[in-house]
Amino acid sequence: MMRLFDRTLGKWIRHFLFILVRTYYALFYNISSSGKHLLQNQSGALILATHVSRHDGPMIAAVLYPTMRIRPTVHYDEYYNWAQFLAMFVISAIPMSSPKSWPDEKRKARKAKVMGIIHKVMSKENAVLLFPAGKVRRQKEELVPAYLSGVHEILSAEPNTPVLLLRLDGLGQFQAATYDRFWSFIGIKKGRRHVTIDLRSLTDLDPSVGVEAFNARLEELLNTPVSNDI
Repeated sequence: MMRLFDRTLGKWIRHFLFILVRTYYALFYNISSSGKHLLQNQSGALILATHVSRHDGPMIAAVLYPTMRIRPTVHYDEYYNWAQFLAMFVISAIPMSSPKSWPDEKRKARKAKVMGIIHKVMSKENAVLLFPAGKVRRQKEELVPAYLSGVHEILSAEPNTPVLLLRLDGLGQFQAATYDRFWSFIGIKKGRRHVTIDLRSLTDLDPSVGVEAFNARLEELLNTPVSNDI
């Protein structure tokens, strides 16, 4: 039943939400994106993104929607929040983690189930959007501690998975805010905030190394300015 809903009514609702969200960001943000073409010939991919604000997920999904269906990962608490559960369900978000109050065995079973869903999604030629830092940035740089082992485990299980690095600039509180004059005709000097989305392929993430070294390399990639790639 859920699969039928996803392919019929869910598809129409997602497109309607895309129009609403894309219109909102077109009105209040001046978004430039590069590298979207890298998704066109992919048969499933893992997108690793910086997490600079709460707009990241909706903005990325809206910008990439016409190119490939994006299945975002969200924290368990956010997915089951009553105020946003319907939207999460319609866009087929994947809830990550589990309540710490659960027994260890139950949490391990939950993690194994989520990993299975992620691999299944990518095998069906969809993209999974994952924020390696796990939460919105509270400092100038992305931090990926060793206990956040999801990316390492995904690539260890399937090392040939296509991986793309997505970096947002101009959106977070620690990033420069530049505005155009879109709303100047009604006397507002600050118009839309400029945001850059940069997407590029990653071929140098080695899951055979330990989690700590792997995450250190991931931090380095996430924190490299778009104009100064490693």
